[in-house]
Amino acid sequence: MILDERTTLLQQGEENPNARYVLYWMQMFKRTTHNHALNFATRLANERKLPLVVYEGLKYYYLWASDRLHTFILEGVEEKRKEFERRGIRYIFYLQRDKHNPRFTIRQIAKDASAIVTDDFPCFIIPHHNRRICEQVTIPVYAVDSNGMIPMSKFEKEEYAAYTIRPKIKRFLPDYLAPVKTEKVNIKAANLKVECPETIVTNIKKLVSECAIDHTVKPSPLYHGGTNEARKRLKHFVENILLHYDKTRNESSVDGSSRLSPYLHFGFLSVHEIVEAVNSNTDILQESRDSFLEELIVRRELSYNFTRHNAKYDSLESLPVWAQATMREHIDDIRPDIQTPEQIEAGETYDELWNAAQRELVQTGLIHNYMRMLWGKLVIQWRPNYEEAFALLEHLNNKYALDGRNPNSYAGILWCFGKHDRPWPERPIYGKIRYMTSQSMARKIKAKDYIAWAKSFSE
Repeated sequence: MILDERTTLLQQGEENPNARYVLYWMQMFKRTTHNHALNFATRLANERKLPLVVYEGLKYYYLWASDRLHTFILEGVEEKRKEFERRGIRYIFYLQRDKHNPRFTIRQIAKDASAIVTDDFPCFIIPHHNRRICEQVTIPVYAVDSNGMIPMSKFEKEEYAAYTIRPKIKRFLPDYLAPVKTEKVNIKAANLKVECPETIVTNIKKLVSECAIDHTVKPSPLYHGGTNEARKRLKHFVENILLHYDKTRNESSVDGSSRLSPYLHFGFLSVHEIVEAVNSNTDILQESRDSFLEELIVRRELSYNFTRHNAKYDSLESLPVWAQATMREHIDDIRPDIQTPEQIEAGETYDELWNAAQRELVQTGLIHNYMRMLWGKLVIQWRPNYEEAFALLEHLNNKYALDGRNPNSYAGILWCFGKHDRPWPERPIYGKIRYMTSQSMARKIKAKDYIAWAKSFSE
């Protein structure tokens, strides 16, 4: 098989003469369509005249594991099981509840595999997982990029900012607008016997309660996992919001933005499917379409490029030279409004607009994109130094946000410190880093309405 620009051979490996199937390890692209990794695994299985097994595992000890994240993932399991069964693909989901449950299941299931296909995702625990599996098996291992419209391999180095990647995306994009067709398996074996523990997901609440995870972060009352839920939200967005998106996207007091980021992060929805839906609505003004696609494609793919090429994506060391220099110059500036981590996490600071953003995050699992900028900026002046501010923002975002632990998250937090931005007029604490205030933000949005809405979740 010819490897394409989305596929990386992680390990040449040796052929398994006793192989019974090709194995697709579904880690991040938790969907049955618009999935380049699934398509590659299907073609590989057909080429080798073997059935396809899809394995998805959920362990209890990943960083920030909680009821919220577990529930969101589990809500998408049964719909995949039904669809894969219909298509003749063996799907196995395994929930490892605690240390007493079986471990190393991917290594076990790989014993009867001809090859492993896995997801190529540039941050959080996935790169480590992919390195580890190559150390544990001897068969070929492939990683496939199904993250964005354009393969990450098309960008050979880290781009400095949106203005450097935008013309390249504009040049590449026409070649990737064709619909992503779903490949069909030739050998159907939905009931294939596989030596691997398996979890049948029926009572999600009960399953989650049995896991050794953080039970203080409750499931979101607004956002529910799965491709079906993702498509409902996409349909609502395209039919009711996108028409005025260029005007409503920054108004946090109304439902005026896509709120699709949790579904993109967990792979329940593909960016290709979103673009198809947006472009199919011919009633949308070009201004609204362009505004949304700038966020969905240019800004998103800039963040994936960043985490792909910058190994220090989760630290201030990834910032541009000018930002690091200005922080060194202002490290000793007096910070008169220090807030404790406890005050900040509880949303009990002196700033009611900021508190509203934190309440939205804690209670629902998402912060409105416009408010997220203010959310990050103010913490810089509330902690004793830049490193503590970044560490707290990373922790809060990854703990509570359904779209945390993602390239967009890291790029967004680091933008508050100057990443993908330019120097601004100098001022205390921030130096040349862009400054924002709740007073200026309140003049641009209906702040009182947003504050009241956020309070309603904790009453």
